[in-house]
Amino acid sequence: MTAVKIPGYTLRKKLGQGGMAAVFLAEQESFQREVALKVMFPQIAKEPGFAERFLQEARTVARLTHPHIIVVHDVGVANGLHYFAMEYHTGGDLTHRIRNGGITAYQALTITSQIADALALAHEHQIIHRDIKPDNILFRAHNDAAILTDFGIAKSLDTNIQLTQLGSAVGTPKYMSPEQARGQKVDGRTDIYSLGVMLFEMLTGRAPFQADEALALGIKHCQDPIPRLPSELSRYQPLVDRMLAKEPKDRHADAHALIADIEALQKPGGKPAAKGPASPPAPASQASTAATVISAVIPAGAGGSPSSAPAASTANGYAPFFQTEEVLTGNFLNKRSQFKASFSCEDYEEFKKQLSALQDELKKWLDTRGKKAKALHISIQAHPWIHGRIREVLNKSRSENSPLSAVLAQAEVILNIHDEMNPKGVTTMMSDKDGKPAPAPITEGEEP
Repeated sequence: MTAVKIPGYTLRKKLGQGGMAAVFLAEQESFQREVALKVMFPQIAKEPGFAERFLQEARTVARLTHPHIIVVHDVGVANGLHYFAMEYHTGGDLTHRIRNGGITAYQALTITSQIADALALAHEHQIIHRDIKPDNILFRAHNDAAILTDFGIAKSLDTNIQLTQLGSAVGTPKYMSPEQARGQKVDGRTDIYSLGVMLFEMLTGRAPFQADEALALGIKHCQDPIPRLPSELSRYQPLVDRMLAKEPKDRHADAHALIADIEALQKPGGKPAAKGPASPPAPASQASTAATVISAVIPAGAGGSPSSAPAASTANGYAPFFQTEEVLTGNFLNKRSQFKASFSCEDYEEFKKQLSALQDELKKWLDTRGKKAKALHISIQAHPWIHGRIREVLNKSRSENSPLSAVLAQAEVILNIHDEMNPKGVTTMMSDKDGKPAPAPITEGEEP
């Protein structure tokens, strides 16, 4: 982002950035106070609907006046830049506290209770956070109170407005509830599940479910039994079991019920006020169903034994994937090869890396199959604000000297781009079976 100038604010330094906005430490001149100034990238603001979503995040938080929810001081548009100013805190975040160790069980329960209290207010306003995780929990320096931040993918149940933020397609896989992973309807109990994952991590220093890929992690949330706490923490197991129940009906009915359980546990010799049944391991007959449902939300190569590029989790728990599959048809004399590739990209920079990996795979395919390489289906999970840029880059590849351009010249190429708000996305035929350009949508919502 070029030099940022917002009237009434003096920018000191950049604190961080995501795919949608950058956050700066700034001074609000009228009050001579430090604030965290979130500024939307100008190129993102040009995409239809995203400027409104950005401002809606500020309005959402502004509706929630609570000691454990971040305070928004100002929101507006200046010099073509959309921004909002929030209170600035120097007490650190929960991610670093967990990483550094030393969180006592009492402190973990206190943090959980404070965030549950914040969620109780949000849920009363029909707002589901959907991305409860340590990265989004800050602390006040003067009293160490926990503060809930980042309502970027919150869902308003009473307006059907859904806010999105880069890096969290439907939430963060490490903390995602089973119903969220399946793309099903969610309510306040999905936040209670995510809070339960966070509590387990505070108590043990590790997440209850771990996997290298988002798809595998989603399956674990849906099917694996809830892990046992160490023996010295066993008195908290009923609380964890209830928060992490696979079915929403088996969790606390609301955040107030959760707070009551925590308060009971914090008393000497106390026990949870009520216990819900712990979720058992999923029966074998249900396993394939759950995996199929999740793969529709977190795309993977269909069938066969796809090859996978290693996926490295980012700081916020996002795990990219890259999978390929080849299908051979016809007889020995008239063999036809169809190649399928699916991958995710958190932002445009990651898209370029994944595209490079795709080019490598296509080169191997062409070297092996030659003119028998007759069809290519590409499925990309990306965020809406980079869909246009992805199409532009792929269409330009036709004039480049690359494996993809070679495939476009001889084979049918179908492209599907989708996101969590529209999992089926838009499918486009880039070239027909004779390699002739055909850059027109086949149909919206049709998968390749």
